[in-house]
Amino acid sequence: MRTSESKAITNQVLFEAKLPDYQEIIERLASKYHVVDGSYYEGLVNFKTNMIVPKHKWYDYKQGYSELLVKHIIEEEKPSKEHYILDPFCGVGTTNLTSINLGYKTVGFDINPMAILATKAKIHHYSPKEISLIKEYIENFILPDTRVEIEAGRVIQTSFMEDVLEILLKIRFFVDSIDNNAVQDFFRLALISIIDKCSLKVKDGNGLKFKKNYKAVPDLVQCYLDKAEEMLSDIQLSNSDNESKIIFGSMITEDAFKQVENIPVGLCVFSPPYANCFDYCEVYKLEFWIGGFVQSYDDFERFRSMALRSHVNSKFSHDFTNSNKDVDTIASLISSFNIWNKNIPDMIRGYFDDMELMIKNLSKILVDKAKCYIVVANSGYKGILVPTDLLLADIAEKYGYEVCNIYHARKIRSSSQQMHILNSEFDNLMRESVIELQISK
Repeated sequence: MRTSESKAITNQVLFEAKLPDYQEIIERLASKYHVVDGSYYEGLVNFKTNMIVPKHKWYDYKQGYSELLVKHIIEEEKPSKEHYILDPFCGVGTTNLTSINLGYKTVGFDINPMAILATKAKIHHYSPKEISLIKEYIENFILPDTRVEIEAGRVIQTSFMEDVLEILLKIRFFVDSIDNNAVQDFFRLALISIIDKCSLKVKDGNGLKFKKNYKAVPDLVQCYLDKAEEMLSDIQLSNSDNESKIIFGSMITEDAFKQVENIPVGLCVFSPPYANCFDYCEVYKLEFWIGGFVQSYDDFERFRSMALRSHVNSKFSHDFTNSNKDVDTIASLISSFNIWNKNIPDMIRGYFDDMELMIKNLSKILVDKAKCYIVVANSGYKGILVPTDLLLADIAEKYGYEVCNIYHARKIRSSSQQMHILNSEFDNLMRESVIELQISK
């Protein structure tokens, strides 16, 4: 081990005690599950292709996946249309919208209010009256003299030119004044969808940074109306009326799960947050403030506290319901290093504790022989790999699932120290994967 790396170890005794167990875990799980070529999915585990597809393109959600991935899975599995297709982490509704367009009933959960809004706006069946109202608002739009006031302070002031912020908050005033819920959601989504274009900042990793070459939008009001026109055009192309249920909440909570416990699910396709400290509230904070999803900084904490334990930006429970020896060994080994946040080991324990409850709850509502596809990425801390796909596959077997396949969709970049403890034969573990499970009852 290089000197620079050895200095990162703060508890040599713990490191030496846990390293052999860790290596045994990696070797055991890597040999237990057959990982197959999933290069077909390589271009489908990101959102890019959605940006030319009606409705899917309404909001560029960089953490999403392609509607082609969902379409491919549905066409492969051909679930009964008597059953529902479920996404327990629905994001902006890619699984739900694709399912509806193919004639299926659908259910989705999320704790991100902005994502819930986007999903509802996309899958809503717009009545002739609502379409007429949208047209009328676009044709007769006049920027209000009044703006809404928000308490965001410096984060907003440094993210927009003063005149741009003034226009955005006046558009918000217009949106808030609409008294039809579906039409209001439509225009609110149009508003948050232009924020990236007119902001001084750009999404970068787990936060925002200033754009290198900021270019002002020549006519921001027209930009907004153009977006609304584009969305209206998509509604006129596609306006399906299949049953859908979109729930603000987490399916691992008792109250939320009760809303679906009697619904027969014939297929589940989802991508949970990855165990990589990514904080959606931080990345989408401009949309949260401008869109009116938060009124104070306390609201951010409320949403963070509802989230899967996949980041360390807020207080989270350090209690664990489902003990997992493999996860605990990996987390303990990571804790022997000088990591940037001391809560990371318990975040990892909490992540797999939460995901086990999710997998368990899914097993209760999936019909016999139903498939579940999970898009995940493995992660690493100080060169210690967290093989999320293998650990979730192992957990799933406890609840009656068969691990059909783990598809290696694409290799993910690793830091310079990544994998230094493992032999090169395990390099392929730094990957994004699609786990295919089947429930037997």
